[in-house]
Amino acid sequence: MKVLPSLPIGAAIALLQPFTLAAQPGWAQAPEIQRRLAAGEVIVQAVPTVDPSRPRGEIRAAVRIQATPDAVWNVMTDCRQTPSFVPGLKRCRRVDGAPDGRWEDIEHEVSYSWLLPSVHYVLRAEYDRPRRIDFRRVSGDLKEETGEWLLTRTADGTATVVEYQVYVDPGFWIPQVLVTHSLRKDLPAALNGLRDRVQSAEAASRPQKPN
Repeated sequence: MKVLPSLPIGAAIALLQPFTLAAQPGWAQAPEIQRRLAAGEVIVQAVPTVDPSRPRGEIRAAVRIQATPDAVWNVMTDCRQTPSFVPGLKRCRRVDGAPDGRWEDIEHEVSYSWLLPSVHYVLRAEYDRPRRIDFRRVSGDLKEETGEWLLTRTADGTATVVEYQVYVDPGFWIPQVLVTHSLRKDLPAALNGLRDRVQSAEAASRPQKPN
């Protein structure tokens, strides 16, 4: 079963004002970003709003994982695993899909905080395995959500850089303290959780050396 964890905390962080450091096309390939990713850092950037029709802005993030793109794909598209490392994701369920597996409709239930009711929505995920996932809202409580995942193997073949970009207009008010918490803790925690889950699975699959 293939499903998409859209990092539902993006619905909060996309409300933030842009950072001084703006994301640019190909931003994750910049040498300084690559150095920080290789050092184990999770990079998060907000993109300045330039389109009046999309006032909420966008968020971009990236993490480097010591595994192949296929190994990363297998974890990030497994609905059974994603609630264990995506903060606030309470339910993930496939509701429809193409016979050839090129797209699926995924239902999410998200609890941002005890201050707010749970949010339900359905995303259409379009797959280009193991390189890209494009997703968009098709129904539910959110007003708008679109984004993508990009998986790029490093030049030395030892790791995969995972890029995430999302634009979300939830259509309802979110407390600023929750927005700040989502940016500083929840998004890095989700990407770190993905990395830990993938690398643990890779380590468990390696043949054990004889004593």
